[in-house]
Amino acid sequence: MSDARSLTPHTTARRALRRRLLLRMLAVTLLCGLAGGGLVALAGIPAAGPLGLLAGGAGFLAAARFWRLEPGVPVLTYHSVSDNAAWLPWRSEISIRPASLDRQLRLFRRMGMQIVDSETLVRARLAARPVPGNWMALHFDDGYLDNWVAAAPILRRHGACAALFVSTDFIAPPQPLRPMMGHEEPLRWDGYLSWDELRALEAEGTFRIEAHGTDHGRIATGPETVDRLTPENAGRLSWMQWARMPGDKHDWYLRRNRPVPLGSAVPVSAPALAARGWSSETGQESDAAYDARVRAVLATSREVIAREMGRAPVLFCWPQNQTSDRARALAREAGFLATTAGQARNTASDPAAILSRVHIGEDYAGFRCGWIDDLAVRAQIRCFQGYVGWVAVLGAVGALRRAVRLLTRLRVWGRGRGAGTGALQEGMS
Repeated sequence: MSDARSLTPHTTARRALRRRLLLRMLAVTLLCGLAGGGLVALAGIPAAGPLGLLAGGAGFLAAARFWRLEPGVPVLTYHSVSDNAAWLPWRSEISIRPASLDRQLRLFRRMGMQIVDSETLVRARLAARPVPGNWMALHFDDGYLDNWVAAAPILRRHGACAALFVSTDFIAPPQPLRPMMGHEEPLRWDGYLSWDELRALEAEGTFRIEAHGTDHGRIATGPETVDRLTPENAGRLSWMQWARMPGDKHDWYLRRNRPVPLGSAVPVSAPALAARGWSSETGQESDAAYDARVRAVLATSREVIAREMGRAPVLFCWPQNQTSDRARALAREAGFLATTAGQARNTASDPAAILSRVHIGEDYAGFRCGWIDDLAVRAQIRCFQGYVGWVAVLGAVGALRRAVRLLTRLRVWGRGRGAGTGALQEGMS
C-alpha cells in the first residue's frame, strides 16, 4: 500500500546505495588510472604510444578487479501483479503485469539464481553460515487478491517461493476461494486475500505468510499542514481515511461515505511505526506512549497471524520501508527474527536481523521493452551481489526514462498549444 509519499523511502534508499557503489567505482578507477599514469611518466613512456596505452589498459583492468564489493543477497520486493489494477491509486508505482513477473522469473533462471525461503536465508545469516552466491529471496507486500489470482500460479509454474506480508486490518472476509489465472471463471483483480486463501497458499508452499502490521497507517508528526485533501489527491492519501476506520478496512476503496471530508488539512506525517505522533490535544507523543503503540501493533499482528495460520510469523515488514532503532528493538522483544527496511545489501558484514530489499517494477525505460526491463532487473540483482559496474547500466536506463518523460511532456505541451492556437484562429475567423 502507498500514499503520495510512500515509495519515496524505497527510491531514496535505492538511489543512495547506487550512489555509494558508483562513487566507489569511480574512486578506484581514478586511483588506478593515476597510478598507471604515474608509472608511465616515471618510465618516460609516451602516453600516446603502444606501451602507454598498454599501461592505461592495465590500470583499467586493475580497477575492474576492485569493482566487486563484498557479495550480498538480493531480496526483491513486489506488491501487486495484475492485468487490471485500476482500483489502486498508487498502481503506477507498485503494480506489474503478470507477463512481467513471468519474464523476470525466467530471467532469474537464466542468471543461475536460486530462490530460497526468506526464513531459511535469515536463519543462515543469523548463524553466520556461508550463503551461496546465487541465493536470492522474493517478497510480496500488502496481501492483494491478485497475488492469489496471478502471482501464485506463476510462481508455482516456475517452482519459486516467496514471503507474503499482510496487514491484518486488510484481510477479506470468509468466502469461497476465488478463481486463479488458468481457470475458466471470470477473474476478479481488486481487493485483498482472505484467510482461507492465505492458508491455501502456504499449504502448497508458494507463499509463507509473514507480518506487515495492522493498519499500514501513517501518523501526524507535527502541527504543520502540507496540503489539503482534494479529489485529485484523496486516493493517494487514503491513509487519512484509514486512520478514521477502526478495524476492518478490506473494502476501503468501495466505501462512498469517507470519514475525512474533502478540504481537510493534510498534516505533516510519517509511517506510524517509524515516528512519534503528535496531536493538538496532547502535543508530541512521549517515548513511553510510542513504545506502547508499537508494541500493540507488533503483538496484534503476530497473535492474529498465529491464530489464523497455526504458527507465529518470524519476519516483520515495516510499512512503507521505514522504521526506527527503537521499533527494531521492540520487534526483537516481540519474537521476530528479522525485520525489513535495511539500507545495505545483505552481506556477511551487514546486521543479520535486518533485511535490505529492492523494489522491482516494469517498463524501466518509460515504455514497454522486454530486453531493457531484463537489463534493468539484472543490473539491480548484480549490484546487490557487489558488481559495481552494473551501476552504470542503471544510470543509463534511468537517463533514458527521464528523456522519455521529457519528450512525453513536450509532446503534450505541443498538442495543447496547437489546440489553443486552433481555437484562437477559429474565434477570429
